[in-house]
Amino acid sequence: MSTNQNPQAAALAYNRAAATVPPSRAVVLLYDKVLVLLQRAGQDIEERRMDRALEDVLKAAAILRGLSHIIDFKRGGALAERLYTMYTRNILAVLQSFRKPDAPERYRKISEGLAELRDAWAEIAGLPTRAQESAARGGHAAMPVEAVLNRKAAGASR
Repeated sequence: MSTNQNPQAAALAYNRAAATVPPSRAVVLLYDKVLVLLQRAGQDIEERRMDRALEDVLKAAAILRGLSHIIDFKRGGALAERLYTMYTRNILAVLQSFRKPDAPERYRKISEGLAELRDAWAEIAGLPTRAQESAARGGHAAMPVEAVLNRKAAGASR
């Protein structure tokens, strides 16, 4: 398995994403990736593809760990502490849920909470929330922001 468990590598991934897009958008992109990974892990578990599910779970945890390592505690104060605690609890929940009989449902619940945080960051970044994206598509599932940005970039290069 090629998943890197190193928190510094996860933080480096955030920094690379932040170098190409504004930091608040990078956070939204990372949340979108975590949500996709958890959804895919749940599907893989239901279909008994445990190796793929474990790889996605470990990647999701690594992204959350990276996000927790870039918190500015000096500027963030009590909010930074609460955010760090939330990341830590979600990392533990993601990892501890893996071999549970109800793991797909657990990942859906974890994703619901993370989706709320994703939407808060989207509002800060001036991006649409998941509900706004869904409404714009007539109720269809929203695409991850990463896909939307790639489409915009492809359209701009024509």
